[in-house]
Amino acid sequence: MTLRILYIAYFYPPLGGPAVLRNLKTIKYLSRMNCVIDVIAPADIEYLYRDESLTRQQRERQLMRTASADPMALLKKMRSSRKDQASDLYMNTPESIKLAMRRLWPVDNKIGWLPFLRKTGRKAIKENDYDLIYISLGPFSAGIGAYQLSKESGLPLVLDIRDYWTLLGDYELQGFAWQRNLSRHWENKLYHHASLIVTATQGIADDICEVFGVELYDKCHTMYNGWDESDFKDLEDIRPGEGFELAYFGNIYARRTLSKFYAAVQELHDEGSLPPQTKIKLYGNFFKETVMEAQNSGIAEMVEFIPQLSHKDALKAMLGSHVLLLTLNSSGPQGTLSSKVFEYLRCGRPILAMVPAYKEAAALLRQCHQPYICGMESSSSIRNTLRRLIREYDPQRVYPIPVNYERKAQVQSLAKLLKNLKSD
Repeated sequence: MTLRILYIAYFYPPLGGPAVLRNLKTIKYLSRMNCVIDVIAPADIEYLYRDESLTRQQRERQLMRTASADPMALLKKMRSSRKDQASDLYMNTPESIKLAMRRLWPVDNKIGWLPFLRKTGRKAIKENDYDLIYISLGPFSAGIGAYQLSKESGLPLVLDIRDYWTLLGDYELQGFAWQRNLSRHWENKLYHHASLIVTATQGIADDICEVFGVELYDKCHTMYNGWDESDFKDLEDIRPGEGFELAYFGNIYARRTLSKFYAAVQELHDEGSLPPQTKIKLYGNFFKETVMEAQNSGIAEMVEFIPQLSHKDALKAMLGSHVLLLTLNSSGPQGTLSSKVFEYLRCGRPILAMVPAYKEAAALLRQCHQPYICGMESSSSIRNTLRRLIREYDPQRVYPIPVNYERKAQVQSLAKLLKNLKSD
């Protein structure tokens, strides 16, 4: 049975990062499972991550690029510097100012994409015989367009929820009560209209159902980001080299910080407990606050910033690291789970997880025999856990790989549910 899907994704190659990878890999494996997929995505936008190499993995039948009037699209049009780099204006503007700008818009600051999404979606539905509409959220304002397309066409709507919307209490994107009420109205409407709600973590599904209705459990399905085993082809022989490298991958934003980690490392350094040639490497494009935090840490000479790598090269760097760093603030919701954790697990290296002890990330890590868990906000907890990790470190040890979190297996479960929607 062939399934024809209209897939809506704001984040798509040549952009990079977790949201893009989730969309790219979902489409890749669905296309191998007798699904024909057309994608609607905006034309080039200003964004933190770019990875042209990912375009070689695209498997959609048709990619429909649209214009957009959202700030990131307009900012990209205004500048003429290199396409593969985020602008200095975007990278160096203080996060407090960027947050204030985001709060000026109803629902979210990507709502300027909505009219272009609707126009392109209506044309695509008129010209093609789709079985369902699938949208990757956020931006959540795009969900309004998907809802309207679904209502007009009668096509089932599938929501792929990568993160929290109004339940993200530790990073308030809605600055005024009317914005929060408007977003909560649309969030409730979308969940109850959708035929299937796909969540990136179990905690997101649990919290949605607790707030918006336990009846939603019947149409919720958790599809973890996982890792793509094909990305690790020809990387089997990469091992850590000399020294002792603690590596972080991705961005640091909202209330996440490495300040207590730096303090813990400095204490271990002062007491002579660090292995020789210990280095902290931060891979990615980081905002001004993160760079200054490292510069003022007291151990700036140990910290090295490595500009964003292609996805393949980032995996090589992970495999070549002695310890992988993960950080999540304790004020985040139950189901906050950084997508990089799955590729970390696949690499089989020890993870220093500075995450809440009793939320989903920590439970996943314990399940996968990764015991080095400590609070991001406590330098003493980090110091003691890192000291234990160093004491127990075995360069020959490879941690077990939980194969059930591989992307292909995750998407296979999704495909069965999508085909059941067509049967219904």
